[in-house]
Amino acid sequence: MGTSKSYGSPKWPGVNEQVGKAIADTKKVVGAIGTFADAYKQFINAETVGRASTTPTEKTHGMRGGGAGATARNRAAVAGAKLGKFLSSAASLGLGRTLEKFGFKDLAGKSLEEILNVVLDSLCGKGGLLDDSAMTEAMAKTLDELSKDTKTVEEFDVQLRSEAKDIEGILRIYYAHLLAINFEQKEGGFVREKISREECNRFFSQSRELIRTIVTEELSRKHDLTSLDWNSPEAVSIANAINHEVLNILIAHE
Repeated sequence: MGTSKSYGSPKWPGVNEQVGKAIADTKKVVGAIGTFADAYKQFINAETVGRASTTPTEKTHGMRGGGAGATARNRAAVAGAKLGKFLSSAASLGLGRTLEKFGFKDLAGKSLEEILNVVLDSLCGKGGLLDDSAMTEAMAKTLDELSKDTKTVEEFDVQLRSEAKDIEGILRIYYAHLLAINFEQKEGGFVREKISREECNRFFSQSRELIRTIVTEELSRKHDLTSLDWNSPEAVSIANAINHEVLNILIAHE
């Protein structure tokens, strides 16, 4: 989907300082990512007076709402649960019947790209947060990975039946993408003030690779999702927990 849009660096103590050090010394990129993950975790866990704005399919399920951070947390958890539901259904019912369950029945003869766009729209609810664009881009990147070795809808169906056996791993990939995109969006403006566009692109490309490597290689399986009811509040809670596991493993490298 191209380079993430920059929205200006938040006023999070210590983050820009660590990013600045990483710009000067690429060995410190992991530490900068960890510092950002720590600040972002505090942001999404911050509780303020009032409730987060939700749609009927984006209820907090016991997670207290309030403020942009809490709303971002809840939406990310709901999107993760939707992805888990899609993967679980595709594994057991196949892509065609799954799309019907998601309300799409007139997709006969559509191309793989069209199907992927439909799935993306279904998994990412519309909202007004800056973080919403990061969620959509992270979901798009996750779907791209799932479909990268396929050219037809039929091949994608077969791939889903195979890959969906590790739903937890796929959710981690989604949240790794989400953190990497947030890092670029929220620190991009600061970095672009310090170095050239080419160096900036290289910096964020390295950060994405490091985040993905750490998350996929250092997190062990914790959740048995084979019998999970993906329509339940527990599914949203587990998706939220996986998001936090991704943040915590990155914070450990701070």
